Amino acid sequence: MVPPDARRGADGPLLVLRPFRVFSWRELGELWEYRELLGILAWRDVSVRYKQAGFGVAWALLQPALQTVIFTVLFHRIARLESDHGVPFAPFVLAGLAIWNVFSNGLSQASESLVRNGHLITKVYFPRLIIPLASLLVPLVDFAIALGLLVSVLVYYRQPVGPGLLLALPLALLATLAASGFGLLLAAINVEYRDVRHALPFFLQLLLYAAPVFYPSSAVPTRLRPLLDLNPMVPLIDAFRAALFGGPMPVGRLGLAVVEIAVVLVLGVWYFRRFERTFADRL
Repeated sequence: MVPPDARRGADGPLLVLRPFRVFSWRELGELWEYRELLGILAWRDVSVRYKQAGFGVAWALLQPALQTVIFTVLFHRIARLESDHGVPFAPFVLAGLAIWNVFSNGLSQASESLVRNGHLITKVYFPRLIIPLASLLVPLVDFAIALGLLVSVLVYYRQPVGPGLLLALPLALLATLAASGFGLLLAAINVEYRDVRHALPFFLQLLLYAAPVFYPSSAVPTRLRPLLDLNPMVPLIDAFRAALFGGPMPVGRLGLAVVEIAVVLVLGVWYFRRFERTFADRL
């Protein structure tokens, strides 16, 4: 397939790469033309994740299960932290982890996606945006598996499994969009500065403790909560818990998170497009 910017030269099609504008209809149309490649790359990442691992799908269960056990022992049994509204601590933590891991794993996958697929970028033309987008399917599959684990834990603790669970999908998609925005930015930076792969796990660990994953937002002093909400994952986690366990839905804070995610996504796409032409030369 010849891309839209191709011109006919003396020896065949001449490819002219121009900087992309954010949300241009032409570029969106080009992404749609390459949707089959997007599906192939996404399915490849899922297959590699589960088929080439010794425990396969079990890894997607072990990560949130072990995190839940460790956080429950450390912060509930030892540190005596409590959840909101008398909810058992294990499902409370697991609900937070389910949303957080979509963002954390998605950001990690997207930031490494260009370097990991450098052999494709240097040989074949296609919209480079496809690569980080394709990498985001794996965290969503992990989320679906973690959601099944969460339902099992809720049943074990005799907690009601109500229609609030349906809010899981839109919240997971918002977390994926947040991971996309930050991931596109870091993926482009990682092409030039490979320190990203070393620094990102450290910063994600810090962000984990700054998000109410193993503690309720109500435990944070009132004067500090606006700072906490600068992390868009905080309202998403609180909204998911409110839908599952009851309590007021943080509608205003959720709206703020949507605005934050939209801004980050636009900035991520803009930065990615700006340096897209140089990827093949730097990989």
